[in-house]
Amino acid sequence: MDADTRPRKRGPYQRSRERRERIALAVLELVDELGHEGVTISLVATRSGSSEPTVLYHFPTKEHLFVAALDRSDDLELGLATAGDGELTLDLDALRTVANAAVSAHVRRLRLFVKLRGQAATPNHPAAEYFARRTERALTVWTEMISRRQRDGLAHPGLDPGDAARQVLALWDGLVLAHLSDPDFDCGRALVEGVRRLTGQNWIEGLAALNRPDYGL
Repeated sequence: MDADTRPRKRGPYQRSRERRERIALAVLELVDELGHEGVTISLVATRSGSSEPTVLYHFPTKEHLFVAALDRSDDLELGLATAGDGELTLDLDALRTVANAAVSAHVRRLRLFVKLRGQAATPNHPAAEYFARRTERALTVWTEMISRRQRDGLAHPGLDPGDAARQVLALWDGLVLAHLSDPDFDCGRALVEGVRRLTGQNWIEGLAALNRPDYGL
């Protein structure tokens, strides 16, 4: 067998990474099934096929486990967002449906998210690093999507995409809280309306209407 085609053994770092991912996914599944209040180290160990000491070796507290679970959830959602051509798009026609489906399907994840958000201000809490990393990644994604809408003539040309992205993120976090307080609240509709205003799409459409030859007839 050629040296270049010989199968390579997985190193200890690769095995450790795979074990951490398996544990994080187990926590995420348990949160979806039981809520974060029902998650125990014993259940995580059983679900992930690990021992309790192994779980605690990789994640010394339940807070570390919860952060790893949300990290894993973010990775899965980003993978869905970039499916197909690998490019990020912002289709407002689909955004309302997607947003409402997300909050309805993952209410228990959202409750965990809100719990950790409140703890992130505590010095050295594992949630602090997670939310800083999540915000940076989400800003990158939203900035790219808003920039593409500018190039397509669907967002105000003078808009700073980064500033608009930060405002959209703040809007979404607030809408999640509103939905948790009132499950009938239409998060998707409010998000779409907010994105339209924050990116200047309403202004663009109004200007286009004013320039129509039949306007005022």
